[in-house]
Amino acid sequence: MLPTELGTQAITRASTFRIPGRAGITGQPLFSIHNATGTATKVRINKLYVDMTATVVKAVTVLPPQVRAYKVTVLPTNGTAVTKVLADSIYASSSSVTVKQDASADGTSSGSALTVTLPAEAVFSGEFANRMITAVGDTDSYIIDLLKGSQIVLNALQGVVVMLDYLLATQNAVTDMWLVTCEWSEFSL
Repeated sequence: MLPTELGTQAITRASTFRIPGRAGITGQPLFSIHNATGTATKVRINKLYVDMTATVVKAVTVLPPQVRAYKVTVLPTNGTAVTKVLADSIYASSSSVTVKQDASADGTSSGSALTVTLPAEAVFSGEFANRMITAVGDTDSYIIDLLKGSQIVLNALQGVVVMLDYLLATQNAVTDMWLVTCEWSEFSL
């Protein structure tokens, strides 16, 4: 079905700044997209990618962070707005759709970290991040496709949060960098 047949308002993309790791013990939300309560707009997420570069050698006994996508029903707070880029400027993105990141500029963490309460068992995709075992040699480009060719729809008061789950500071060095790219369609029936 063509986007116009669904009443598409906008096909939109957003990509974060380079988000530095936060070497903490509770994990790190990287990115969120949220559809406001009471809106008539539906959001169909078509693509959701995470790219990263490891800068610190990690021992084979230290797991890399798990990159997970959660479906949430709470509005994430703090962080920095991500610019929404329209595929076709004839449309407009709904103001009910908010996109946030945990960086205020390339390579600079947000002054107030992106925060969200994650519901138990709301993970719909995830895998381990890449890891640098040795600083000698080359590392392959590694992009995580969190949707793996599927789509997810956000109704009113629903969102998606991309989260790094880890327990040890050594799992997510402050010099590691993360990028999240998302593409979605907005429509109303």
